[in-house]
Amino acid sequence: MCFSDVISNKVPIERINTSLIRSSTINLDILRLDKVHPLISGNKWFKLKYFLINARSKGIKTLLSFGGAWSNHLHALAAAGYHLGFQTVGIVRGEKPANSSAMLKDAERWGMKLIYVSRSDYRKRYEAEYHQALLKALSIASDQVVIVPEGGSGELGVRGCEDILLAGSVQAAEYDEIWLACGTGATMAGVVRSVDSVVHVRGFPVLKGGGFLKADIQQYLKPTETRWSLELNHHCGGYGKMTPELMQFILTFEQETGIPLDPVYTGKLLLALKHKAESGELLINQRLLLIHTGGLQGRRGFSEWAT
Repeated sequence: MCFSDVISNKVPIERINTSLIRSSTINLDILRLDKVHPLISGNKWFKLKYFLINARSKGIKTLLSFGGAWSNHLHALAAAGYHLGFQTVGIVRGEKPANSSAMLKDAERWGMKLIYVSRSDYRKRYEAEYHQALLKALSIASDQVVIVPEGGSGELGVRGCEDILLAGSVQAAEYDEIWLACGTGATMAGVVRSVDSVVHVRGFPVLKGGGFLKADIQQYLKPTETRWSLELNHHCGGYGKMTPELMQFILTFEQETGIPLDPVYTGKLLLALKHKAESGELLINQRLLLIHTGGLQGRRGFSEWAT
């Protein structure tokens, strides 16, 4: 498979009309990154793209990265390696489970070598010295591997996310605001860079205490790129946390629209929109574009969708 085969068609934009917004007078579109590829889904393809291109241009055949037992990032990296001919290594947080998650089973089936490390060692995942120790233990030369930061962050990840709106042929000026969920902040930074201050970009961190993301995002932006902000109170209790309200909302939204949502990222984003609509915070005739960042494989980590 060639890189161009991953996105062979334009990413669709869907106009949404549900009970979520009928009481409001907003115009709501959703950019369906969950349809980018069946396996290399959502924003993960964009975050990985330039790491993969960089590896291929240098003749490097191995990529190594980090994540948890339900990591969308490792899942996408393993799938990309399988389809594009790369060897992949996943450094997994925590001891090897007695029963592997569906994500880990997928990754192994696609040829990813999984290395389980203690949580204390995993905290060293950004340290160059730790990287060298890992490579030595794995007998991998440092010039024969591309190390991808957790979640696909870093400059190459941000650069890839600059292509997200282009993939959907989005004209940013047609919207008043663009909204998306945030984990590492790389997607947010890329989108902000791509709109060049034409529109306000609003990020919704999915983890408690996400204020630190402001500095993480700002480091990738020019001082003149100021039309963005973070909403810190829509995390539903923290990263990966599910509430009864969130669960019911996702089920209702999917029934009304046919669009599946994940409870870690985009589900929380749409629930935040519901709360803002109910509180009257949305402007009359406001034009919003919400980015569906995929991550649907992670639904299997919740009992409601486990198979």
